[in-house]
Amino acid sequence: MKRKKSRLGVVSHVGVVLSFVIFVTFIIFIYVIIRPAVVTENKQNQLDYVKGVIIENSSANLVSASVLIGEFPETCVQLVGFFDRVETGNRVIAKNNGGEVLNAKISGQDLYVEKNGEEIFLKIYGSEEFDITETGTMSGCKYLNEGPQGYVLGLVRIEKNIFEKRIIQLIENYNNNYEDLKEELNIASGNDFRLGFAYANGTVISTEEKEVLANVFIDEVSIQYISKNAGRDAGSLNIGIW
Repeated sequence: MKRKKSRLGVVSHVGVVLSFVIFVTFIIFIYVIIRPAVVTENKQNQLDYVKGVIIENSSANLVSASVLIGEFPETCVQLVGFFDRVETGNRVIAKNNGGEVLNAKISGQDLYVEKNGEEIFLKIYGSEEFDITETGTMSGCKYLNEGPQGYVLGLVRIEKNIFEKRIIQLIENYNNNYEDLKEELNIASGNDFRLGFAYANGTVISTEEKEVLANVFIDEVSIQYISKNAGRDAGSLNIGIW
């Protein structure tokens, strides 16, 4: 009887061990199956976050104003009190109706714009991302107050846009001090990224290449951006994380 109990005890112990081994094997199997999906989901979430912060840090306000100036023989115009009505700061770009950049100067609250022809419409753009406009006056300009007999201010818009200048600054910051940029963008420790910017003509500028020993998750984002001359152009961002 004692021997029989001993054998039963051994069998019972072996059964417990086998059950435990089967359970652990099952857990490992489940982990191996679902881990790639979990890692992929986490990386995709991180990629979406990095895209968001890059677009946010590449964007700034753009002020645009349409101005009707009418017909006159003078080769330039003085828009009196323009900056009292349109808050653009001292960084503006003036264009004619065909999109050609015109010479402009600022004096006090007045904006001087040199005409290249018989323009009757002007488009004025302002942003902190543009170069500072030259101060001074122009001689022989048509003096126009706001109103029906002077210049008529049309639609004024303030919109957030992606700027070429800011994208280039991000790439330069990446190449000069990657770790500081990661901290500034609040990118989690253990995650790395890279950035490329492609113009519509195929020209590409990108961050420095890094040796990568892991899978890289990549997304390409089509964008419209504002160029240094206030043009609205098409391009794309190529963002990768690992």
